[in-house]
Amino acid sequence: MNKQPEHYLCGKFISEGNWSHMRRSGMPYEIIVMLEGEMFIAEDNERYHVKADDMLLLRSGRTHYGYEKSYRRVSFFWVHFNMEEGPFIDLPSHATLKLPSSVNQLFKQLLHVSTFSGDEADAALLLLLSELKRQAGGAYRPHSATVDQICRWVDIHLNQDINVQKVAEEFNFNKEYISKMVKREKGVGLKTYILNGRMDRARQLLLNTHRSVKEIAVECGFSDYKLFLRRFRQYEGVTPSQYRNRLYSVPLNN
Repeated sequence: MNKQPEHYLCGKFISEGNWSHMRRSGMPYEIIVMLEGEMFIAEDNERYHVKADDMLLLRSGRTHYGYEKSYRRVSFFWVHFNMEEGPFIDLPSHATLKLPSSVNQLFKQLLHVSTFSGDEADAALLLLLSELKRQAGGAYRPHSATVDQICRWVDIHLNQDINVQKVAEEFNFNKEYISKMVKREKGVGLKTYILNGRMDRARQLLLNTHRSVKEIAVECGFSDYKLFLRRFRQYEGVTPSQYRNRLYSVPLNN
């Protein structure tokens, strides 16, 4: 079984100009996502002219060096990582991103989590590589990795007082835009996705715990008990207590 890519170091590089990439060998894999300016870099004998909104994959164990100076301001995200054979080994060396804002957001997330958790940095790296593969490969689906990240966050926080506005603020999106983005990938808008998740959790707790219905309402993010009862009945056609009792009214075969 192939190991997942492992994060090593990451950062954001800025130069005001008159700069070229240092010469180095024996480094791990590196992804560069260009934000401003242009960079002239070679890998062994292959030369790349990297511009804003381009990605570059520098492969492990090769020699990398700048073959020409960049005289204007340059900035880019970078990440060093270790990788064995696996689904990302065939990433193109150089490509123009179809939706750079999505990649940039994932890079910012990686920079943030890498300061306090190696496991979360590995997970953020995996999201980043998945999005790069979608955008640089033929089977591109806009926003897919970002929506997966949003939905995982929602699933974790279903017991809290979250709504579309709060999720949009967490991910720095407009609330109408984030809901449409989720609907394109999941088939339902963000408001419905949150409610579906809460109802799924309520059903599981009703059937697998002895908690009271009021406790379950709170655990599913409902501060209004009557609203929980109303929503549950809309979904199931019965009250939570009736739903729970149905399990015990079904006769078992001897």
